[in-house]
Amino acid sequence: MLKRDSPVSLDVVIPLYDEEQTLGLLLARLRETFAPPRLAEGGIARIRHVVVDDGSTDRSAALVAEAIEAGFPALLLRLSRNFGHQSAVSAGLAESDADVVAVIDADLQDPPELIFAMLERWREGFDVVYARRRRRTGSLVKRAGYWLFYRLVAFLADIDIPLDSGDFCLLDRRVVRTIGEMPETLRFPRVLRAWVGFRQTGIDYDRPPRQAGRAKYTLSRLYRLATDGVVSASVRPLQVAQVFSVTYLLVILGLGALVLARMPLWSELGVPTWALISYVLILSGNFVQVFCIYILGAYLGRTYLEVKARPPYVLLEVVGGPPDNQGEQTAGEHEEPHSSR
Repeated sequence: MLKRDSPVSLDVVIPLYDEEQTLGLLLARLRETFAPPRLAEGGIARIRHVVVDDGSTDRSAALVAEAIEAGFPALLLRLSRNFGHQSAVSAGLAESDADVVAVIDADLQDPPELIFAMLERWREGFDVVYARRRRRTGSLVKRAGYWLFYRLVAFLADIDIPLDSGDFCLLDRRVVRTIGEMPETLRFPRVLRAWVGFRQTGIDYDRPPRQAGRAKYTLSRLYRLATDGVVSASVRPLQVAQVFSVTYLLVILGLGALVLARMPLWSELGVPTWALISYVLILSGNFVQVFCIYILGAYLGRTYLEVKARPPYVLLEVVGGPPDNQGEQTAGEHEEPHSSR
């Protein structure tokens, strides 16, 4: 693989939603992590934080705007409402123009320091470096749900999707551009990241607990995320429904033949043959029908949304960036320290 030794520009995409309690810690951690000496040591010529406010109802956007005004190297994208985490990530990737782009969560469960290790793997020639979780915190139900989700998506997908890897990653510019050129409106970046291919590798880490605030992914949101992930990754669930339907037909034919073969016995017991066959058909058919309708509904609903071709997000406001080069910091610049309110 071709090694990349020259200084690079880095965009760090940070989607956030109602993270007022976490932002002070996040901004301080980012300033420390990407201080000019560390940028120079890591071969980063320019850094910019692309913060995507996904329709926050608290002061998250205002705090980021104040930090930008005070010299924090960031670009704030405010969405017109809450479109969801995946849409916010897509908005940040669409706005990025650096040589390499990292994606992290705003709750500091994705350690920004790990980006330097990812950058080293990128310099070795990899185009996608994803973070793979060894351990994670949270309730047993959520941990079990995440564990099952990643393995279900990997099992059903037509492509190789790494286990226990979320949105935390580092992407080469070619990968970001390729993902941006894909036409679908219901975007699931971590699946698109795997689908585009290129040279990919993972870095293992222990996912720390949330530093402040509360998690925004409720069980209903996690369910929608899991369904979107499975549907966007593969049509295999439709094939599973077909297999169930064919298997059901074969089982029914077999049971029908068995009932007819044992007809004298049922007659002796006083059980009408038609009642027995009807019972078997109804009992066995209900589950298969509901299961297949559920799968078809998941695909049909998303096909309906794709056909409407609505954008995955709507930008309300952009704070920072050109024309006066706000929102960027080079390895030689030293910003004045300031506190976040």
